[in-house]
Amino acid sequence: MSGAALERPAAATLLCIAIALFIVSASRLVAVPGLQYDEVLFVNAALGEPAQGLFVAKRLLGVPVMLMGYVGALKAYLYFPVFQAFGVSPATIRWPVILLSALTLWLAYGVARCSFGRVVSAMFVLVIAADPVFVSLTTLDVGPVALMLFLKLAALLCALRAVTTGRPGYLWGVTIACALGIFDKLNFIWFVLALALTAGLLFRAELVAILRRNRAGFLLPVFALGIVAAVATFGLILPQLIASQAQQSGVGAVDRLRYVLGLYARTMEGREFYHLVTKSVLNAHSPVNVLTALGTLGLGTLTLARAGRSVGLRPGVLSDRIVAGHLLLFVLIGLQLLITKKAWGPHHVMMLYPFHLLVVLAAAARMAGSVGAVVTAGVLTVSGLHVGSAYARRFQPTEEFEAQWSPVIGDLVDWLDERAPDRIASVDWGTHNQIVALGSPHTRAAARDLWPYFRVPRESEAQRLLFEREFQGRDVLAVLFGPQWDIMPQVRSGFNAWAASVGLRPRRVREFRSPNGTVIYEVYAIADSLFPRADR
Repeated sequence: MSGAALERPAAATLLCIAIALFIVSASRLVAVPGLQYDEVLFVNAALGEPAQGLFVAKRLLGVPVMLMGYVGALKAYLYFPVFQAFGVSPATIRWPVILLSALTLWLAYGVARCSFGRVVSAMFVLVIAADPVFVSLTTLDVGPVALMLFLKLAALLCALRAVTTGRPGYLWGVTIACALGIFDKLNFIWFVLALALTAGLLFRAELVAILRRNRAGFLLPVFALGIVAAVATFGLILPQLIASQAQQSGVGAVDRLRYVLGLYARTMEGREFYHLVTKSVLNAHSPVNVLTALGTLGLGTLTLARAGRSVGLRPGVLSDRIVAGHLLLFVLIGLQLLITKKAWGPHHVMMLYPFHLLVVLAAAARMAGSVGAVVTAGVLTVSGLHVGSAYARRFQPTEEFEAQWSPVIGDLVDWLDERAPDRIASVDWGTHNQIVALGSPHTRAAARDLWPYFRVPRESEAQRLLFEREFQGRDVLAVLFGPQWDIMPQVRSGFNAWAASVGLRPRRVREFRSPNGTVIYEVYAIADSLFPRADR
């Protein structure tokens, strides 16, 4: 049997192993850690009964279209039938993004096949599937990132198919994926701009050929995407960007560069997200940043050398230009991330994923052939499994988590459902969204997000109005984090000062502790509530 004949079943086997590995790894995260505040920000709109206007920033004909100024309602629409059929739970929130991310792996294989053979492409997918950065940040979809990764790779695959086949129909795939990506979250524009510039610089000949063969087939999708990008940019993105840049005007260029490079390194090694969830240090180490630096340097040098020998300073061979395109996308998105001063977290860095891995494998293939690429992918896979095992050991029900990620939130909401008070006041940032997402309809209707009232002192009239509107004549439970987990420390003292000013005496009636005994949540009853004694 020939090598080509052996390659197909080997690649199919590797691809199946990769997807199975991802699903098994991700499924362990369905119940632990707990559902974090940002992870459930779409739930209120997805339920079709927005509570107190929570995370519904804009409506069109009464329908939510923007959850926040920069986050659209796409995810809420996709989850509406899921919640109608199965309700809201960690399983119904996390399993859909696990399945979506399995499809993302299939798209990643298609993208890689435009540059590598079957086995190397399947190994590329295996690297991603074993990477705890991909597994954790898509399953625990804060940011969010799962839809972004799926739509980004869908758009890239359609773009590559368009230039390799000359078929303009693929351009509609690019347009639809990019339009949905912008709607999902406005910083998707980083990828759209990078893709447009990369296409213009490296694939102009192929695009011109498509235009000549089918003028309408080329211009209609390109024009449609241009309209979407222009409306989003001038109507939504630029106003928010200008305002946020002004807020961060004191951040110097050198400090920003140092911060972004450090954030990138910590994110891609898995350290950043691990620390966010556990507040502890990840001891397992990964060579991914070293390999990325070497791959970027090596591939950049080879690309520039070939470009210098080609007409118009461009690589002439299409396969070379596709590889150069991955490198250029990586650089262009990175530059936009760098200059956007409000880009501060690992979910922003994930816009670069998995271009760094494509760059590493392309550099290895250029310098050592397919064998070198397979060996490099093997090293990255083993590294991912090693770091992933540290995640798996730490992400257990018996372990300690940062309070926002604690599975104890389920116990708190169950207790609130059972007690059914008239009002549930979230005194600190974060708890309200989780209570609304996971609570019963009664709990959802009773919940109030009141921490802004306690963050800064209010005038006496405002304090009285708050009392009359939410507390007077009602049974009220106030929810705080445990003292060591206060997100905004000033709200605790602000709440106590406000209560004293209106003659209330909050009394702690319940603590919710982690398996290690740490107080994660405290619940206080206001005087004259239903709970005359402590119940711990």
